[in-house]
Amino acid sequence: MSIETKIGLLIPQSKQYKKLDRDFIRGIKLNNLNARYYVESIGIGSDEELIIDKIQKFYFQEGINIIIGFFGHHNMSRVYEYASDNDILLIASDIGATVPYAMKKQKGVYINSYGLTESCFLLGNHFSAQQYDKIASATSYYDSGYGMLSAIETSLSKNDILFSGHYITPFYPRENEAECMQLTLDHYKPEVVFAFYSGLYAEENAAFIRDNKVTEQYTFYTTPFAINDTIINEYQSNAFPLYVVASWFENYAQTSDCTFNTEFKAQYDEPATVFALLGYENGALLAQLLETAEATDTRTLLRHISTVKTEGPRGSIQFDPGTNRTKFDHHIYKLERNSDDQVFFNRVTTLVNEGHFIDEVTEQDMPPKIGGWQNAYLCH
Repeated sequence: MSIETKIGLLIPQSKQYKKLDRDFIRGIKLNNLNARYYVESIGIGSDEELIIDKIQKFYFQEGINIIIGFFGHHNMSRVYEYASDNDILLIASDIGATVPYAMKKQKGVYINSYGLTESCFLLGNHFSAQQYDKIASATSYYDSGYGMLSAIETSLSKNDILFSGHYITPFYPRENEAECMQLTLDHYKPEVVFAFYSGLYAEENAAFIRDNKVTEQYTFYTTPFAINDTIINEYQSNAFPLYVVASWFENYAQTSDCTFNTEFKAQYDEPATVFALLGYENGALLAQLLETAEATDTRTLLRHISTVKTEGPRGSIQFDPGTNRTKFDHHIYKLERNSDDQVFFNRVTTLVNEGHFIDEVTEQDMPPKIGGWQNAYLCH
């Protein structure tokens, strides 16, 4: 009989994504680990002092040296250093909405990201390959505070391509905001529009395009968090396509052949989310690690974790020994309708991820005066 493993879970909370914490935990537990879970809340996931306090509680009070956390995008260096200095195995997840400058690997700290900025970087390479030279961006004041724009600009600039222009919805939209969006895009006349919105701001943007019909004039590429029913409805008969770039895309996508989605739906009677995906992958890797190492002490686990590999919804799950991060290919999904007029996103292009983006930025120094939001998820 195997010994029950103690695992600490550090989980944020979100007003916009009310099921984030629940889905992340459900994803982990879908692996049926022989484990006792200890759960601590870490607010919005950006307070390094709070997170370290929770790690100390797990480690010193409960004797837990295996921790899975869902963290923000800033101020994590001290958290990772603390875990590393105290021989704790920390598997950290994030949405990957900011560029991880100067985030070199730490002993015992392993990162499994959804990789939004990686998606955007690889999309920039795709635009270059398609020889687009008139590209506009559209986003909200809030979403522009993350790193998606910086990531795609990095790849475009490598090919001497500059954005034709940017449209950013003010924090407090103007009464004629839909018209302002129309006029801005008409001025730039782009071949494609890279649009990234999330949460409330995705809903706000959907209302604007319902009024100005810009989706009937331009091809849009976006991220999964921008997709909602209103956006979908605007593309019912469009000549201009809508594309989504992501490492994994569950909403409306044809995922019936995905074992993870099927098992999650059967277990919880709800479709899996990005948060559930990350939890599941973390749990799957840990399950394989515990089976391989046949021990729970950190020294033994660290000897095996760089070679552990298992399969998941995004393909092979393993940590790159150079960065201690997972690496997945990303994909472009195109909005289509089947013969029954049902909406789905068909995977039309795979963006092979050689890992160059993460290799480069983690070795770079943090740029001066870098700003942006700090929470562990898009929106509030």
